[in-house]
Amino acid sequence: MPTIANEASTDTRDRLLDVAERLFAEHGFDAVSLRAITTDAGANLAAVNYYFGSKEALIEAVVARLVEPVNRKRIEILDSIRQEELRDARSIVIAFIDPVLEAAARGVGGDNRFFKLMSRCMAARDERVSRLVMRQFPEVVARFVEIICECCPGVSSNTAHLRLLFMAGAMAHSLFHHDKLAILSQGRCDLPSFDVLREEMVVFLAAGLTSRGMEVRK
Repeated sequence: MPTIANEASTDTRDRLLDVAERLFAEHGFDAVSLRAITTDAGANLAAVNYYFGSKEALIEAVVARLVEPVNRKRIEILDSIRQEELRDARSIVIAFIDPVLEAAARGVGGDNRFFKLMSRCMAARDERVSRLVMRQFPEVVARFVEIICECCPGVSSNTAHLRLLFMAGAMAHSLFHHDKLAILSQGRCDLPSFDVLREEMVVFLAAGLTSRGMEVRK
C-alpha cells in the first residue's frame, strides 16, 4: 500500500492528473470518484489531499492544464494579428480554433480525450465545475470581443460575446462529433481529411462572425 512519503513526487502528481483527465473525459466530473482515480493511478487518497486538497481542486488543476496553454497561444496569435494588421474575421477564427487543434494533436492515444474533456467542460451543469472552468476564460474572452468589435463594423460588445459563444459551441460539437457524419449522412458525406473539416469550420464561423443579423445592443 503506497504511503504519503512514497507519493511525494512530481511523478505521482502528474500521474494523478493523467488518470483524472482520462476518467473525467470518459465519464464526466460527477461520475468519477477520488477512489477510482487513486486506484487507477496506484496512489492513495492521502496523495490527492497532499497535492490538491479536494476533488474540486483536482478538477481545477485538470482543467487548467487543459485550457491555460490553449488560451496563452490564442493571446499570442491575437497579439501577432494586431502587430501585422491582419485583423479580419478569418484570422480571428483561426486564432480561436487552431490552438485547440494543435493541443489535441499533441495528445497521446487515439481516444479523442482532449475533445471529450473540452466538451465536458463546456457542458458542465454543476455550478462548482462551471465556476472552475469559467475562471480560465475572462481574459481571453475580453481580448477576442475587443478584436471582433474592431474588425466587424456595427457589431456591439453584446453581440460579439454571443458570437464568441456560438463559435465555441460549434467548434466543440464539430470536433467531438465529426466522425459521426458518415453515419448521419448514410455515407453521402465524405470527409477526406481533418484539414477539410478545419477549413470548412473557418469559412462557416468567419461568415457568422461578420453577419448583419439582429444586433444586440449593449
